[in-house]
Order: sequence, then C-alpha cells, then structure tokens
Amino acid sequence: MSTPSDTFKNIALFGDILVVDDVPPNLDFLSTVLAQQGYKVRSAINGEVALKIAKAAQPDLILLDIKMPGMDGYEVCRLLKASPLTQEIPVIFLSALDETNDKVKAFGMGGVDYIPKPFQAEELLARVSNHLKLRAAQAEIQKLNTELEQRVIQRTAQLEQEIGERLRMQEEIVHMASHDNLTGLPSQVFLLQRLQQALTQTNAKKAKGLALILLQCNNLQLVKNSLGHHAVDQLLVAITRRLETLLDSSSLLANSGENTFAILLDNTSEQRQVLNFTKRLQREFNHAFHINNHSIYGQIDMGVAVNSHKYQQATHMLRDANTALSKAKTEGMSKVQIFSAEMHQDTLSSFRIQNELHRALENQELTLVYHPIISLADNYLNGLEALVRWNHPNDGILAATDFITVAEETEMILDIDKYVLRQACIQLKAWQEHNLLHSSFRLHVNISAQQLAEHDFIDYLDNVLAETQIDHQNLAFDITEYGLMQKTDTVLATLEHLKRYQIMVSIDNFGTGYSSLSYLYSLKIENLKIDRSFIRQINSTAKGLKVIKAIVNLAHELGMTVTAEGVENSVQLAMLETLGCEYMQGYLWGRPTDGRTITAQL
Repeated sequence: MSTPSDTFKNIALFGDILVVDDVPPNLDFLSTVLAQQGYKVRSAINGEVALKIAKAAQPDLILLDIKMPGMDGYEVCRLLKASPLTQEIPVIFLSALDETNDKVKAFGMGGVDYIPKPFQAEELLARVSNHLKLRAAQAEIQKLNTELEQRVIQRTAQLEQEIGERLRMQEEIVHMASHDNLTGLPSQVFLLQRLQQALTQTNAKKAKGLALILLQCNNLQLVKNSLGHHAVDQLLVAITRRLETLLDSSSLLANSGENTFAILLDNTSEQRQVLNFTKRLQREFNHAFHINNHSIYGQIDMGVAVNSHKYQQATHMLRDANTALSKAKTEGMSKVQIFSAEMHQDTLSSFRIQNELHRALENQELTLVYHPIISLADNYLNGLEALVRWNHPNDGILAATDFITVAEETEMILDIDKYVLRQACIQLKAWQEHNLLHSSFRLHVNISAQQLAEHDFIDYLDNVLAETQIDHQNLAFDITEYGLMQKTDTVLATLEHLKRYQIMVSIDNFGTGYSSLSYLYSLKIENLKIDRSFIRQINSTAKGLKVIKAIVNLAHELGMTVTAEGVENSVQLAMLETLGCEYMQGYLWGRPTDGRTITAQL
C-alpha cells in the first residue's frame, strides 16, 4: 500500500510537464532531459498552442519561454492565471533575460520560478522537482484533510490517533517541499512567510528594524569547471554550516535560489550594525573551505535591504535586496551594497525605458542625425557619423546616451542596430544617386559588440545592401574596442566579410576600454577615433597632450588614420593638427543635424 510519502517521493517519475519554447532545439533539449527522468513531456512551439494544450489536459507544471514571437511568455502566463482550468498550474519562466526587472515582472505575472538561459540540466531538474514536490504536497494535504473529515463520522474512536498521524505526515511533506534538499535550509517561500510575520510585528510594535542580506558566492562556476558539480554541492553545504555558526536564534538563514543565501536579522537598529555584520561575513570567507583536499576561498557579493518601518510587504523587501545584490555584482568582486531609493528609481527608469523602446521601434520613433567629420588636409567634409535619436512622445528628443545603455542590457540593441543601419544606408543611397559625395566619403554607422557576435548579422547586411544598392566604399562601421577584443570565430568572420565588401572598420572611443596592441595589429583596423575625454584634456594638462601624441604615433606606425572626437575650439584644432591627426569631429563644425539639412549643405 503506497503512503503519502511514497507518492511524494515518486512524483518526479510521473509528473506531466508542458514545455513552451519557439526554438525547436530548446524544445528538443528540454524534452529529452525531462523524459530521461521519467516525466511525461508535452511541448508547444508558441503561446496559442500552449493555451490549447493546457486547457485540454492540465499539466502538473509548465516551463514557459518569455521571448516568443506573437504572444510572449508574460501574456501566456496572464491568460493561464485568468482561467479557472489552468490558474493553479505552476509556471516556471525560462529566459535569456537575466535582469532584476525581468524577474520582478515574471513573479508579478504569477510565475513560481525563473530560470535564466543558458541553463544547466542539473539546475533545471532540481527546480522542476522542487515545484512538483510542492504541488504534490499541497494536493496531498487537501486529500488528507478530506479523508479525515470522512473518517470522523465512520471511526470516532480512532479520531485522535488518525489526526495525529496525518498531522505528522503533513509536517513531513511540507518540510520536504519548503526546504532545500542539499543544504536543508528553508526555501524562499518559507523565507517570505517568516519575513512577512517579522515585518508585521516590527511595524505594529515600532520595534527595532529588520535587515535582509542576500549573499552570493561568485566563483562557483570556476569551482564547477575545475573540480566538478559534486564539489560545488560540497562547497554550498560547507558555506551553509559556516554561516549557521554566525547567527543567533533570532536570525534566519535560508536558501533564496540560484546559489544565493538569505540572512534575516531581527532587532537590528541601524545600518552600522548591518555593515559590521557584513564585514564579519567577508572575514569568514577569507578562510578557506577544504573540499576534496583542495582549499577553496569564497568570493561573495552581498545586497542588503534595511527596514525602518517602511516596508509592508515581504516581497518588496526581497525585491530591493535583490536589486542591491545586482548592483554589488556589477561593482566588482566581494562588494556590499545597501539598497537605496535611488537604486529603485534607476531600476524603474530602466524598466520604463525597456518597455517604451519596444513601442518606439514599432512606431518608428527612432530617427537619425548626422555629424560632420572634417579632413584637415583640405578642411573638407570627409564623412558623417550617423547618430540615433529618440523622438519620445512625452520627453521630446532623447540622445543615445539616454537609452542605449539600457538597450545594451537586453537584446533590443540588436534591433536598434539593424534599424539604424538600414536607415543610414537608405540615406546614403539618396546622396549617391544625386552625386553629392566624393569617392573618399564615408558614412560611419555604429555597430554594437553584441551585433558583431551575431551569426545572422552578415545575412542582414547582405539584405540591406541588396535592397539599397549602395556603393560599399562609402560605408564605414564604428566598433568599440570591447567588440573587437572578443575575437570569437563569428566576430572574425564578420570582420573578414567587411574587408571583402571594402567597408572601412573604425575603432570608436579609443582609449576608454580594452586597448591592446595585439588586436590593433592582427585585425588590420583602418581608422582610430580618439575618445573626446582625451581631447578635453588638451586645454588643461600637458599630460593629456602627451597621451594623444602617443596614440597618434601608435596609429600611424600601424598604418591607420586618426580621427579626433569632441573638438570644440580652435586651440584644440591647432594642437591636433600639429600632432598629425588626419580627421576631426566635434561641435566646432556644428551639432548633429537631420538628413534633410545635411542634403542641403552637401
């Protein structure tokens, strides 16, 4: 006779899972990995099919990709939660988007978990198993309660004994579903429950505040690659045991997912106490963990949210701690960040810009302006740089600096790059047809590092060139140092195609990134653009002038021409001319302007 615990333990062998992804290789991979574990797997290539399958025969769990054509994952989840037939089915989001905003939106739509791509099979299976166990636990508890009610009538004499047994079994099931199998720590669900209770009590009594610390070890991938997955598990257990020794009975240590530990500190009066505790944590991680005869030194980042009676919802405090952790991870190794209102505003601003950029691309709100590049040999227009602007319906004209950084954090930069390239080529063709350009003229178009690494970029470029029929020799691509430094097979193949097309490649903002003599020589770059930050130093420091002179000499030795960016006055012009810069670009010759004005000037 099977028991509830047997049913619970064996749920991984009989779970019915629906996988939704518009990329067939992803579907094949997920289906194979899950089927090998004994799950029944159904798949859907888009949101519409997924909704039909889920309503026809409700699965136990849905793995749902976010970024799909037509109906995206967020909309699919919203419709699932709106239907009585499917609203109870747990949804785990899958996405290459790994920003805090994406996670917040996923959980806000009703998702129970969020797995970033590319994902590991072990992590995927562990999360699927945990959520199936939790769903089984809830169903088992409901079943047990129903059985108890029926037996009250039939066997009154055995009521107390049966209730006690069933309660014990319920506690066992709930404990298994609400605790991490590896470390034994409470899960994030348990953490949120405890945090909500603490917030309610603290705010009601106006007692000392709370602090929530999220701690993440940032060298686990290195440990996995060198010592294997089992060593990572052993390290996580060792970290758990060490953290437990640092906490008193009023504090809580929990697992917050993605190899992240959560520490809830109660009765914390001020930030100074919290910072002292984080320093103590950092000192503890300076001592090695001994795993399989190896000494491993942990490198941790921490994000902290401190409650001074401002939080009402536990999820909000957890959200802000995650935001602070993300900020700490971007600052470098072993950093601590305490959440501030500015962080939240930055997150909200980025979230708003991301959403509005989608609309901007659809409504063609992005426009191009052009900035002159002057040849000092004859003071003649040598070329133009195409710059993107956003004609925002509420905020007016926005420069690229107001939104490109946000776009680079998502895949939207790829769409923006392609849009700018096509519009620039259309304009270039119009100038060529009217014989307004000389043979050495170059229209410079900025290409992001992400675009350079895309396999389909050359195909897109071929389509644009075929559509516009431009003379390739009048086109140039400005690429950042970081993009050129990647040197992947795709990047090298792309650069080789550009060389065959006679499209000039220019290094943009040189000197601000990853300067390297090796890539300058090996990639045969034709032009180097000195960043405006160096040009501004001409008026103030002799050292700045020496740096520019060194860059110019380096470029000339490697057979490259030099363009100085950000030239704004005659003093800078004279000095740069003396140093041998061939080309200039800056406000001295006017600000960027639209294509119609440039046409008239040509």
